[in-house]
Amino acid sequence: MKTISIRLDDDDYAALDDMLDDMGQTKQTFYETFTKTVLREHRIPFIIRGLISKHSTANNKAMDSFAKLEALRKSAGQYQPSDFDPDIERGKALDEKYGSID
Repeated sequence: MKTISIRLDDDDYAALDDMLDDMGQTKQTFYETFTKTVLREHRIPFIIRGLISKHSTANNKAMDSFAKLEALRKSAGQYQPSDFDPDIERGKALDEKYGSID
């Protein structure tokens, strides 16, 4: 078994401690659960937004899909709702970017 050390801002540490205490959890069980979820799903279980490498074809392709969704959202009313289901398209874009959860 390995031991890790994590540095957190004092306020964040206290807030996390209070929240986990309300949930009946410890920081150790929180981090163990997070780690096991990452290993089981082979992904971080939430979306991290930030810079995307210009050299990453998969990321660029996924971001193109999101850009298309956003353009369609902004032009609402200019397409027939039966031609486009935002939930299905969003799911396809997320699957393309992060892989299928199934």
